[in-house]
Amino acid sequence: MTLPSAVSFLLPLVILIVSIITKAQRLPTRDEELFLHQMRNPEAFHLSSLLPDGAEVRVSIAGDNSHMYFFMVEEDSTPVAISVTPCQAQLQWKLSLHELPEDGSGSSEEDQLSEQRPQKKPPNSKLGTVIKTYIGHDVATYLTYNSPAGIYILEVRSPEDYASFRIYSTTTPESDHVYPELPTDPRLDITSAKRNKVSLAWKASPSDTLYGQPIKYCVAMSTRKNYHTWCSVEALVYGEEPDVIPTHSGFGFEGERENRRNLRKRKRKNKKNRDRKARRGENGKEDDNLVVECVGSKTLHTFTNLEPDTKYYFDLFAVHESTNRSATYLGTSIITREKKPKQKTKILKDAKLITSAVRRTQPIKSFTFNVGAEMSDVLITIQPCTWPVTLEVYRAEEQIRSSRVRNLKNFSVKNVEGELTIAVKGVQKRTSHFRLFATTKASKYPFPSLPDDHRIKVFENLRECTSITLAWLTTSEVSQYCLYMRKDLDQSSRQETSAELIETDNYCQAPEMRKKTEKVVCRTVNGADAEMDVLTETVRGLTENTKYVFDVYVSSYGKQTLAYRSAKAKTKKRC
Repeated sequence: MTLPSAVSFLLPLVILIVSIITKAQRLPTRDEELFLHQMRNPEAFHLSSLLPDGAEVRVSIAGDNSHMYFFMVEEDSTPVAISVTPCQAQLQWKLSLHELPEDGSGSSEEDQLSEQRPQKKPPNSKLGTVIKTYIGHDVATYLTYNSPAGIYILEVRSPEDYASFRIYSTTTPESDHVYPELPTDPRLDITSAKRNKVSLAWKASPSDTLYGQPIKYCVAMSTRKNYHTWCSVEALVYGEEPDVIPTHSGFGFEGERENRRNLRKRKRKNKKNRDRKARRGENGKEDDNLVVECVGSKTLHTFTNLEPDTKYYFDLFAVHESTNRSATYLGTSIITREKKPKQKTKILKDAKLITSAVRRTQPIKSFTFNVGAEMSDVLITIQPCTWPVTLEVYRAEEQIRSSRVRNLKNFSVKNVEGELTIAVKGVQKRTSHFRLFATTKASKYPFPSLPDDHRIKVFENLRECTSITLAWLTTSEVSQYCLYMRKDLDQSSRQETSAELIETDNYCQAPEMRKKTEKVVCRTVNGADAEMDVLTETVRGLTENTKYVFDVYVSSYGKQTLAYRSAKAKTKKRC
């Protein structure tokens, strides 16, 4: 039967059923007696497919047939809202508006009929036309504040074998407040994301904050997709049984009988599946990847124990605790951080200086430093010996320091308990040696102090054919400063091996490893009693027109030796 012929056949029957149910001579815009009868007798809906005004009904359909539902409006200029909420499958529906038949009230007295209808009904372009269509999984609503009298026909089908959904229809949409209200910003925000946890935040529902309704917030997490309605989540997590439709309900169409048969088959199939899972000891959940956590009135939540480098979908629902009706926030998704490759981690002992290296084959070296249960401040020192490196410090897998280091550098970390992880990474694709030190006792610092400017200055105006004059700053610490010198040969004329070249440029190399002939002079500074904070030295006996490299090493009692930044200078060609 086509839709126009079905409408012409069904409308008188629907209106006749309504008149029998209510036993009333006149139907106002919202018939409270009809409403109460439908709420007390849910089978009335299945009998007539007539949607109650101001109430939500649950519907189940099976098979590929279309199903029609009716909502009557008795007066012109009436507000109307009709919402459809999919629960288990995609829905396809369309809504049309049709005129009421002339004898639709079921009354036999002409004067009462004339009271219900105007003598001249103005034409309305909406009547007899489709006014809204929808395909999808989301809640969709038709809303108008000026509906003509007529009957709305909602025709629903699903491309899947089984679908359940909710229909809510009303002529008082402004005052019903059936569903929780969403805030002006209905987004679900991700405030923090790591490899194994994600934190979420959202704005509270006005139904909670303004109207004091019992609202709880439920957050869903899935690795498959976003879920657009609360009933779709409940159906997946808790399961949902098809409605049992009375045998003699409806209007006798073959599609209605087929729908009842399909629903009974599905109910039997669900029972067999439950029994089989019970025998196997399974929990019955259809998707173990879906996690739902209701957090009361809180507006923050964190999911933990997540998998790295995995996409997760998050949805939020404001749920009325008394009615279980809900509103859906805008969902979101994120891919958790990629898991870092496991590194062999070495233990760094307190106040013990170590020497290590990162290489092309092992570009990262990781160390753990255990402070213990008592909170302490930690001093971390790194000295690149050859090429620059990057140092990163982590506390509870959260990065708290990161810096590219070229010269000796200190890092202070306050209020530490438990473990720190220190990662040293190579900057260039070559072997980079470094020295690393960590301690909770500042007095154990292994190096002498250096001035802020630890360059060696060459006096250009004092440069001669056989001598060069240098100067460098000192500190107030009692220290010895030793000056070393070597010729700087061009790279093409060097005869050293690659190992010798690396050793020559190693800033961690102790002066004892240098050739004795390279030592120029050592001078001791008596700390605060020193007359000046700068030392000068004129190196004599040099060869004219020759380039030299100068190094200064500073050492203190019981401490390691540190090198100033090298300086290069060339003697004059003619004097």
